[in-house]
Amino acid sequence: MIDLKFLKELEQFQKALKKNASQMNQGEQKSNRSGQGMIFKDHKEYIPGDSVKKIDWKAYARTKDYFIKRFEEERRLNIHILVDRSSSMDYGSPKKYEFAAKLGLGVAKMSLNTNDRYNFSVFSETLTNLSSGRRGKDITQLVEILNELKHTPESRIEDSITEYSQRIENESAVVIISDFLSDSEDIASGLTSLQHTKPVVVNVLDEKELNPDLSGDKILKDPESSSRLRTFFSRKTKRKYRDRLDNHIDNLEEVSRKNGAGFIQVSTSEDILETLLKIWQKLNQK
Repeated sequence: MIDLKFLKELEQFQKALKKNASQMNQGEQKSNRSGQGMIFKDHKEYIPGDSVKKIDWKAYARTKDYFIKRFEEERRLNIHILVDRSSSMDYGSPKKYEFAAKLGLGVAKMSLNTNDRYNFSVFSETLTNLSSGRRGKDITQLVEILNELKHTPESRIEDSITEYSQRIENESAVVIISDFLSDSEDIASGLTSLQHTKPVVVNVLDEKELNPDLSGDKILKDPESSSRLRTFFSRKTKRKYRDRLDNHIDNLEEVSRKNGAGFIQVSTSEDILETLLKIWQKLNQK
């Protein structure tokens, strides 16, 4: 359950960041188009029909020729947030889904602060758009919706990301938050469809997944298929498990890099606001 108090924590977090502007890029994305922004671009020669209000009189004083000031249009970034709600995310304390949803809410809240646009969606077997906009009240509504959502068994990550990529039209960043316990080839295929965007991959795992404390004879259940496996957890078994997990995380980081995506691996035991800052820094890297 996501407590609304979390939104107040985000407010305090943003106020703290504002005291040190170097920690947080304001998220404004500049283009080469000429417009009515505040960033001076260059001059062009005045021709009849141009507004005389745009004439640079200082330039005229120097050259005795008429020039018009042109400015770079300030464009805002469209931030797309995709949170995994499959059954494997319903694990841990706090649950991975709750941690992931809070990260998504944090990115949405910070995008409002920089006047960017956001879209918030969840995926599992299907892809569902929950909210988009600029208004602060959307965040509170999102918390309520996210708390009411039920998990569905399977995560079809390749289909979900590929389908979502077809909805993106403008300059955008895409933040995908999941445990990514899927085949690396499926993940790579999904990320390939996002190469026209600025993707950030956030791999969320529970501390017990990273460092299992199991020992002896155990029956394990797959939350996405309900299949069961009986095994004996010895030191050797734990070592093999950790080696396979490390290999999977390394592959995930590699396919992210190959597809131009920023990569963050995080445990649900870590500070959520520090993780949020890492995501925001990835979004604002040149």
